[in-house]
Amino acid sequence: MRRIRQILIVGLILMASGIGLLFASKSIILKPTITASPLPSPTSTPKPTPTPSPSPLTFAQMNERFGPCAFVPVLMYHHVQNLDQAKAEGHQSLTVGDDYFRQQLVYLRDHGYQVIRTQDLINFFETGTSVPSKSVLLTFDDGYVDFNTTAYPILKEFGYSATVFLSTGLTENPGYLSWNAISDMNNSGLVLFANHTWSHRNVGAENAVVEKEIGTADTQLKEHGLNSPKVFAYPYGFQSDFAETYLAQNGYQLAFTTNPGSTQCKKLRFELPRLRIGNATLTEYGF
Repeated sequence: MRRIRQILIVGLILMASGIGLLFASKSIILKPTITASPLPSPTSTPKPTPTPSPSPLTFAQMNERFGPCAFVPVLMYHHVQNLDQAKAEGHQSLTVGDDYFRQQLVYLRDHGYQVIRTQDLINFFETGTSVPSKSVLLTFDDGYVDFNTTAYPILKEFGYSATVFLSTGLTENPGYLSWNAISDMNNSGLVLFANHTWSHRNVGAENAVVEKEIGTADTQLKEHGLNSPKVFAYPYGFQSDFAETYLAQNGYQLAFTTNPGSTQCKKLRFELPRLRIGNATLTEYGF
């Protein structure tokens, strides 16, 4: 009897173990629930407050900061010739037609403007000698041959003086003035021939190059009895602190840019503005 009970107990134990294994083999493994993280709310980037452009200085403000100043439009020309010829030669953008040029000089004469010389502006800066209230300066850059053949004869008709800024290394080349023509016009007393560097190199180059460009032109002009008073125009209108210092150290009294404007100030005498003139009436330039 005891033997039978032992056998039954062992059987029950084995049955229980089997049931446990059965449930274990069928158990479900639960995966963790994924909780979505909330997206951050978009934050608007504030727009910068626009800064208004500074207003140009008035004449009174210029005079106070950089004066004495004078209102003297400096007209800037390059070529003056027949426009069809200029187009054929590929420099129409730098050309004022001879008819337009004549009309512009007629306008100056008929409206009481006085064409002054660079020396008059120097005298104003140095001694305070006043300039006429309706003064203008006429300047021509580079030294093209058409200044002699076209612009100069018209200037002589009106008795108007002018300054020609020469790149001296370009003289005697096709399309440029010869030294003989320059000498003849210089003897008339109407034209000042001045420094525009030797090869029309901008003064943003290395210091040694700038010295050579300005210095070589200075020497050549002096050898031909020119450039008195000493004045300068920056090729391409590009100026530099080094060039300004070099000019001042070598006796130059004025230097002209291509920056637009008509207020000429003593403390800015090495960065004087000019008005680039085209094929239009002078009323288009504020006259």
